Amino acid sequence: MQLDFYFWSYQCPLNGETLRLLQEYRDRLQITLHDISDDAQTAREQRMFFPTLTVVNGTHRFFSPLHRSFLETLCGGTVPEESPYRPPLGTRPLTGTVVPLTEENFALSGGCTGCNCAQSCSKKLAFLKEQGLSTFGFLNLGSQNKLLGGAECLPSSAVPYAVPKDKETAFVTCVYLSRPDYDTKRAPLQALEKHLAGRYHTVEVLSDETGIFPNGDLRFFTQQGYQDAGILSQKPSYCTIHLLTKNIEK
Repeated sequence: MQLDFYFWSYQCPLNGETLRLLQEYRDRLQITLHDISDDAQTAREQRMFFPTLTVVNGTHRFFSPLHRSFLETLCGGTVPEESPYRPPLGTRPLTGTVVPLTEENFALSGGCTGCNCAQSCSKKLAFLKEQGLSTFGFLNLGSQNKLLGGAECLPSSAVPYAVPKDKETAFVTCVYLSRPDYDTKRAPLQALEKHLAGRYHTVEVLSDETGIFPNGDLRFFTQQGYQDAGILSQKPSYCTIHLLTKNIEK
């Protein structure tokens, strides 16, 4: 089996975890890695709007993070099916202490993936610092600094995806965590928008219609005042990715 793995550097800590996992399968699969951080042309050609894209045998496209079971199935000669992750989402706001995400407290964001990936989080911090930022987003923290939610962003000019880019537009890279009982994403997103206002006129974000990867669902953003700017990508039975924008001028 041939596997092409496209990834946006360490923008998501799971990218680092996947790269380490793929190393274990170098002798069993034909693996080619493509870092699209500075390759907007490839990102556009591959219609890439996720932190990762896996293409098997040049035709089968997968968007979700890779797992060992997926790779073992490939090694057995079968191409797996990909199912969307659509958990129930709470709408009642839960706000703890909302703080800027900086180098000093970056380790607190490590729970965004739901797994222990401290090494990859360190690589993500280095990636973000390369963008010249000191505040990377905002965290919503509960008691004992337990991560409830967060929102992060980059200048749109740093984004390899085929989205509108200019010096007055910021790109929300990720909004987390999704819970069935509460909405813990709203507070850090609102804090991030307030922080960006004055330096940017617009924020943009990608969201699936009904799933939470990336960021969604769509209703969450429209309820926060984002306007649907249209569909960027569709995979039948898996995802429909929209671009959303919001004016944040003071």
